[in-house]
Amino acid sequence: MILRALLHDAATQLVATRAAGDLDEGRLEAELLYGAAAGLERTQVIARGSEDVTPEVSGAFEALLARRLAREPLAYILGRRECYGMTFEVGRGVLVPRPETELLIETTLAAVREHPSARRLVRVVDVGTGCGVVALAVAWHAPNAKLYALDRATAALAVAGRNRTRFGLRDRVVLLQGDLFDALPERVEVVTANLPYVPTVELEALAPEVRDWEPAWALNGGKDGLEMIRRLIYCVPEYLASGPRAVLLEVGDGQATKVARLLAAAVGGPARLHADLAGRPRVVEVRVGY
Repeated sequence: MILRALLHDAATQLVATRAAGDLDEGRLEAELLYGAAAGLERTQVIARGSEDVTPEVSGAFEALLARRLAREPLAYILGRRECYGMTFEVGRGVLVPRPETELLIETTLAAVREHPSARRLVRVVDVGTGCGVVALAVAWHAPNAKLYALDRATAALAVAGRNRTRFGLRDRVVLLQGDLFDALPERVEVVTANLPYVPTVELEALAPEVRDWEPAWALNGGKDGLEMIRRLIYCVPEYLASGPRAVLLEVGDGQATKVARLLAAAVGGPARLHADLAGRPRVVEVRVGY
């Protein structure tokens, strides 16, 4: 079969099963899956559209396509996800980085760069680091930062460790296992966290890629979605340095106002809301002493 026809047929199947929203998205995913099967970059796949597909590559591609049609996340199949200009390893046991993750990285970087100690050293902790995307992106883009990346899941920390090695950040990012701040060895100037915030009753309504494949413990925020976030807020003051400090939390729809009120009271400063690409408040930030 000609590659172009194979990709069109695959894109049509992806749309029919709702794995892709439209043909353009389906075509993109098909090209990425074919690239993984053939060992090619997407640009190479596009350039070879008029070529015949070998039986070996066709078989490998069909196997990957079947996984995607079963609604396995594309990032799990490819084993990677792009975020903030960096490529991270991902897989079962960690959340797939989302566009909101980039907003948390961007706002955390601003808190680090604008900190009064920015020319010296700013200590940062990423609570619930998962594959390490926030901690590693901040460390990569802010050489003045020392990062602690905490997670209670050893499987997630194993993935974060491989990503840390990939970017050569073993000397500046410390990975620690424990619940919330339990393993943190010192106070820090900046706290950032993307904790579970999906209310339990909403889990079943999530897309199959999320509901059936991503770890439930990393999604389930309890009755109102704020169980873990509330716990972090209540104990965060004892882990913050006494000087200028900042806390940034990613939240779900409709949660920003309540979280802002709780965080402002705990940290002792006014809260600022940062909107995502859809205009929804997604990151709550409180700074003191800047």
